[in-house]
Amino acid sequence: MEVKQAFTDFLEIIPDGAVVINTEGLIVAVNQAAAAMFGYSSSSMLEMPLNSLLPKEFREKHDEHLVKFFKHPGRRSMGNGLIFPAVRRDGSKFYVDIMLNQMEIDGELFGIAIARDYTLLKKAEDKIRLELEFEKRQALTDHLTGIMNRRAFTAQLTDEITQLEQHGTPFAVSFIDLDDFKEINDEYGHQYGDEVLQKIAELIRLHSRHTDYVARIGGDEFATIHPMIAASDAEQMMQRLRAELVSGIGHAKLPVTLSIGLCQCDKPSEHYTVENIMARADRAMYQAKKEGKNAVVLTG
Repeated sequence: MEVKQAFTDFLEIIPDGAVVINTEGLIVAVNQAAAAMFGYSSSSMLEMPLNSLLPKEFREKHDEHLVKFFKHPGRRSMGNGLIFPAVRRDGSKFYVDIMLNQMEIDGELFGIAIARDYTLLKKAEDKIRLELEFEKRQALTDHLTGIMNRRAFTAQLTDEITQLEQHGTPFAVSFIDLDDFKEINDEYGHQYGDEVLQKIAELIRLHSRHTDYVARIGGDEFATIHPMIAASDAEQMMQRLRAELVSGIGHAKLPVTLSIGLCQCDKPSEHYTVENIMARADRAMYQAKKEGKNAVVLTG
C-alpha cells in the first residue's frame, strides 16, 4: 500500500529529515531533507530497507529493535539521547538524532522517524562548550600574566581547607609582594613594570611544583598554594625564588626583591578560613619588610 499523497506532501513541510517505514522495515515515504542528508534522491529511497542507512555492523541489532518497536508502541523524543550511527550513499558515516513514533493510515501501521544530522548539532554544541570554557578561564585568569586571579585562588584555597579538615592534608600558602615596585614603574615606565610582573609570574611557576597553584591577587602581589608540603620545603622553595630574582630580570636586568610571607596549614582542628590564612601570610610578609625586605618569613 502507498502512503497517501497528502501525507507525502505533509512530510515536505517538516524541516528535518523524515522517513516513513512499513512493518517490514521498508521505506514508503521520505522527504527531500532526509534524501539530501543521506545523499539519495527521494524516489531512489522508496522501497529501500531502512537498515541500509545504517553501518553493516548495526543492521542485525536494528532489525531486532524494529520488531519490538512495532509490537510495543511508544514515542521516543528527539534530544533524549537517541543517537544512531548512520551511513550516507557514498559510505561516509555520521550520527543522527532521531525521534520515533507510530501512526496508522487506512488501518495499516507505519513508523515515522524524524532525523537531524547530529554532526551539525555536535559542532554547535562543541562551539558553545569551547566558548563557555574560554569565558570560564578568562573569569579565573589574570589577563596580564596568564596565571590564576584572586577569584580562582580563593576558590582553590577553599578546596584546600576542606581537604585539610576532612583528610588531614597539609598545605602552605605564600603571600609575595614586590619590594619598591612603584619606583620601578616611576623610573622605567608601566610597560616595563608589566614586563617585570610577567617575568615574576613565570619564575614563580618555574620554582613551584606542577601540583602547586600560582596567582596574582593584586597589582604587585602574588600568592601560591602548595598542597602536601612540609613547612621547611615550602620555605626553601621561596628562598630559591627570592635568590633568583635578585640576579635581575627584564631587558634592563634590574634586580628585583621580594618580601614573602609563608603560612603553614597543617592542623585540621585550627578552623582555618581563607581570610585568616591570608591575614597570617600577610602579617608574615610585612614582617619580612620590617626585617629589611628581600626575605622570607614563615608562620604557622
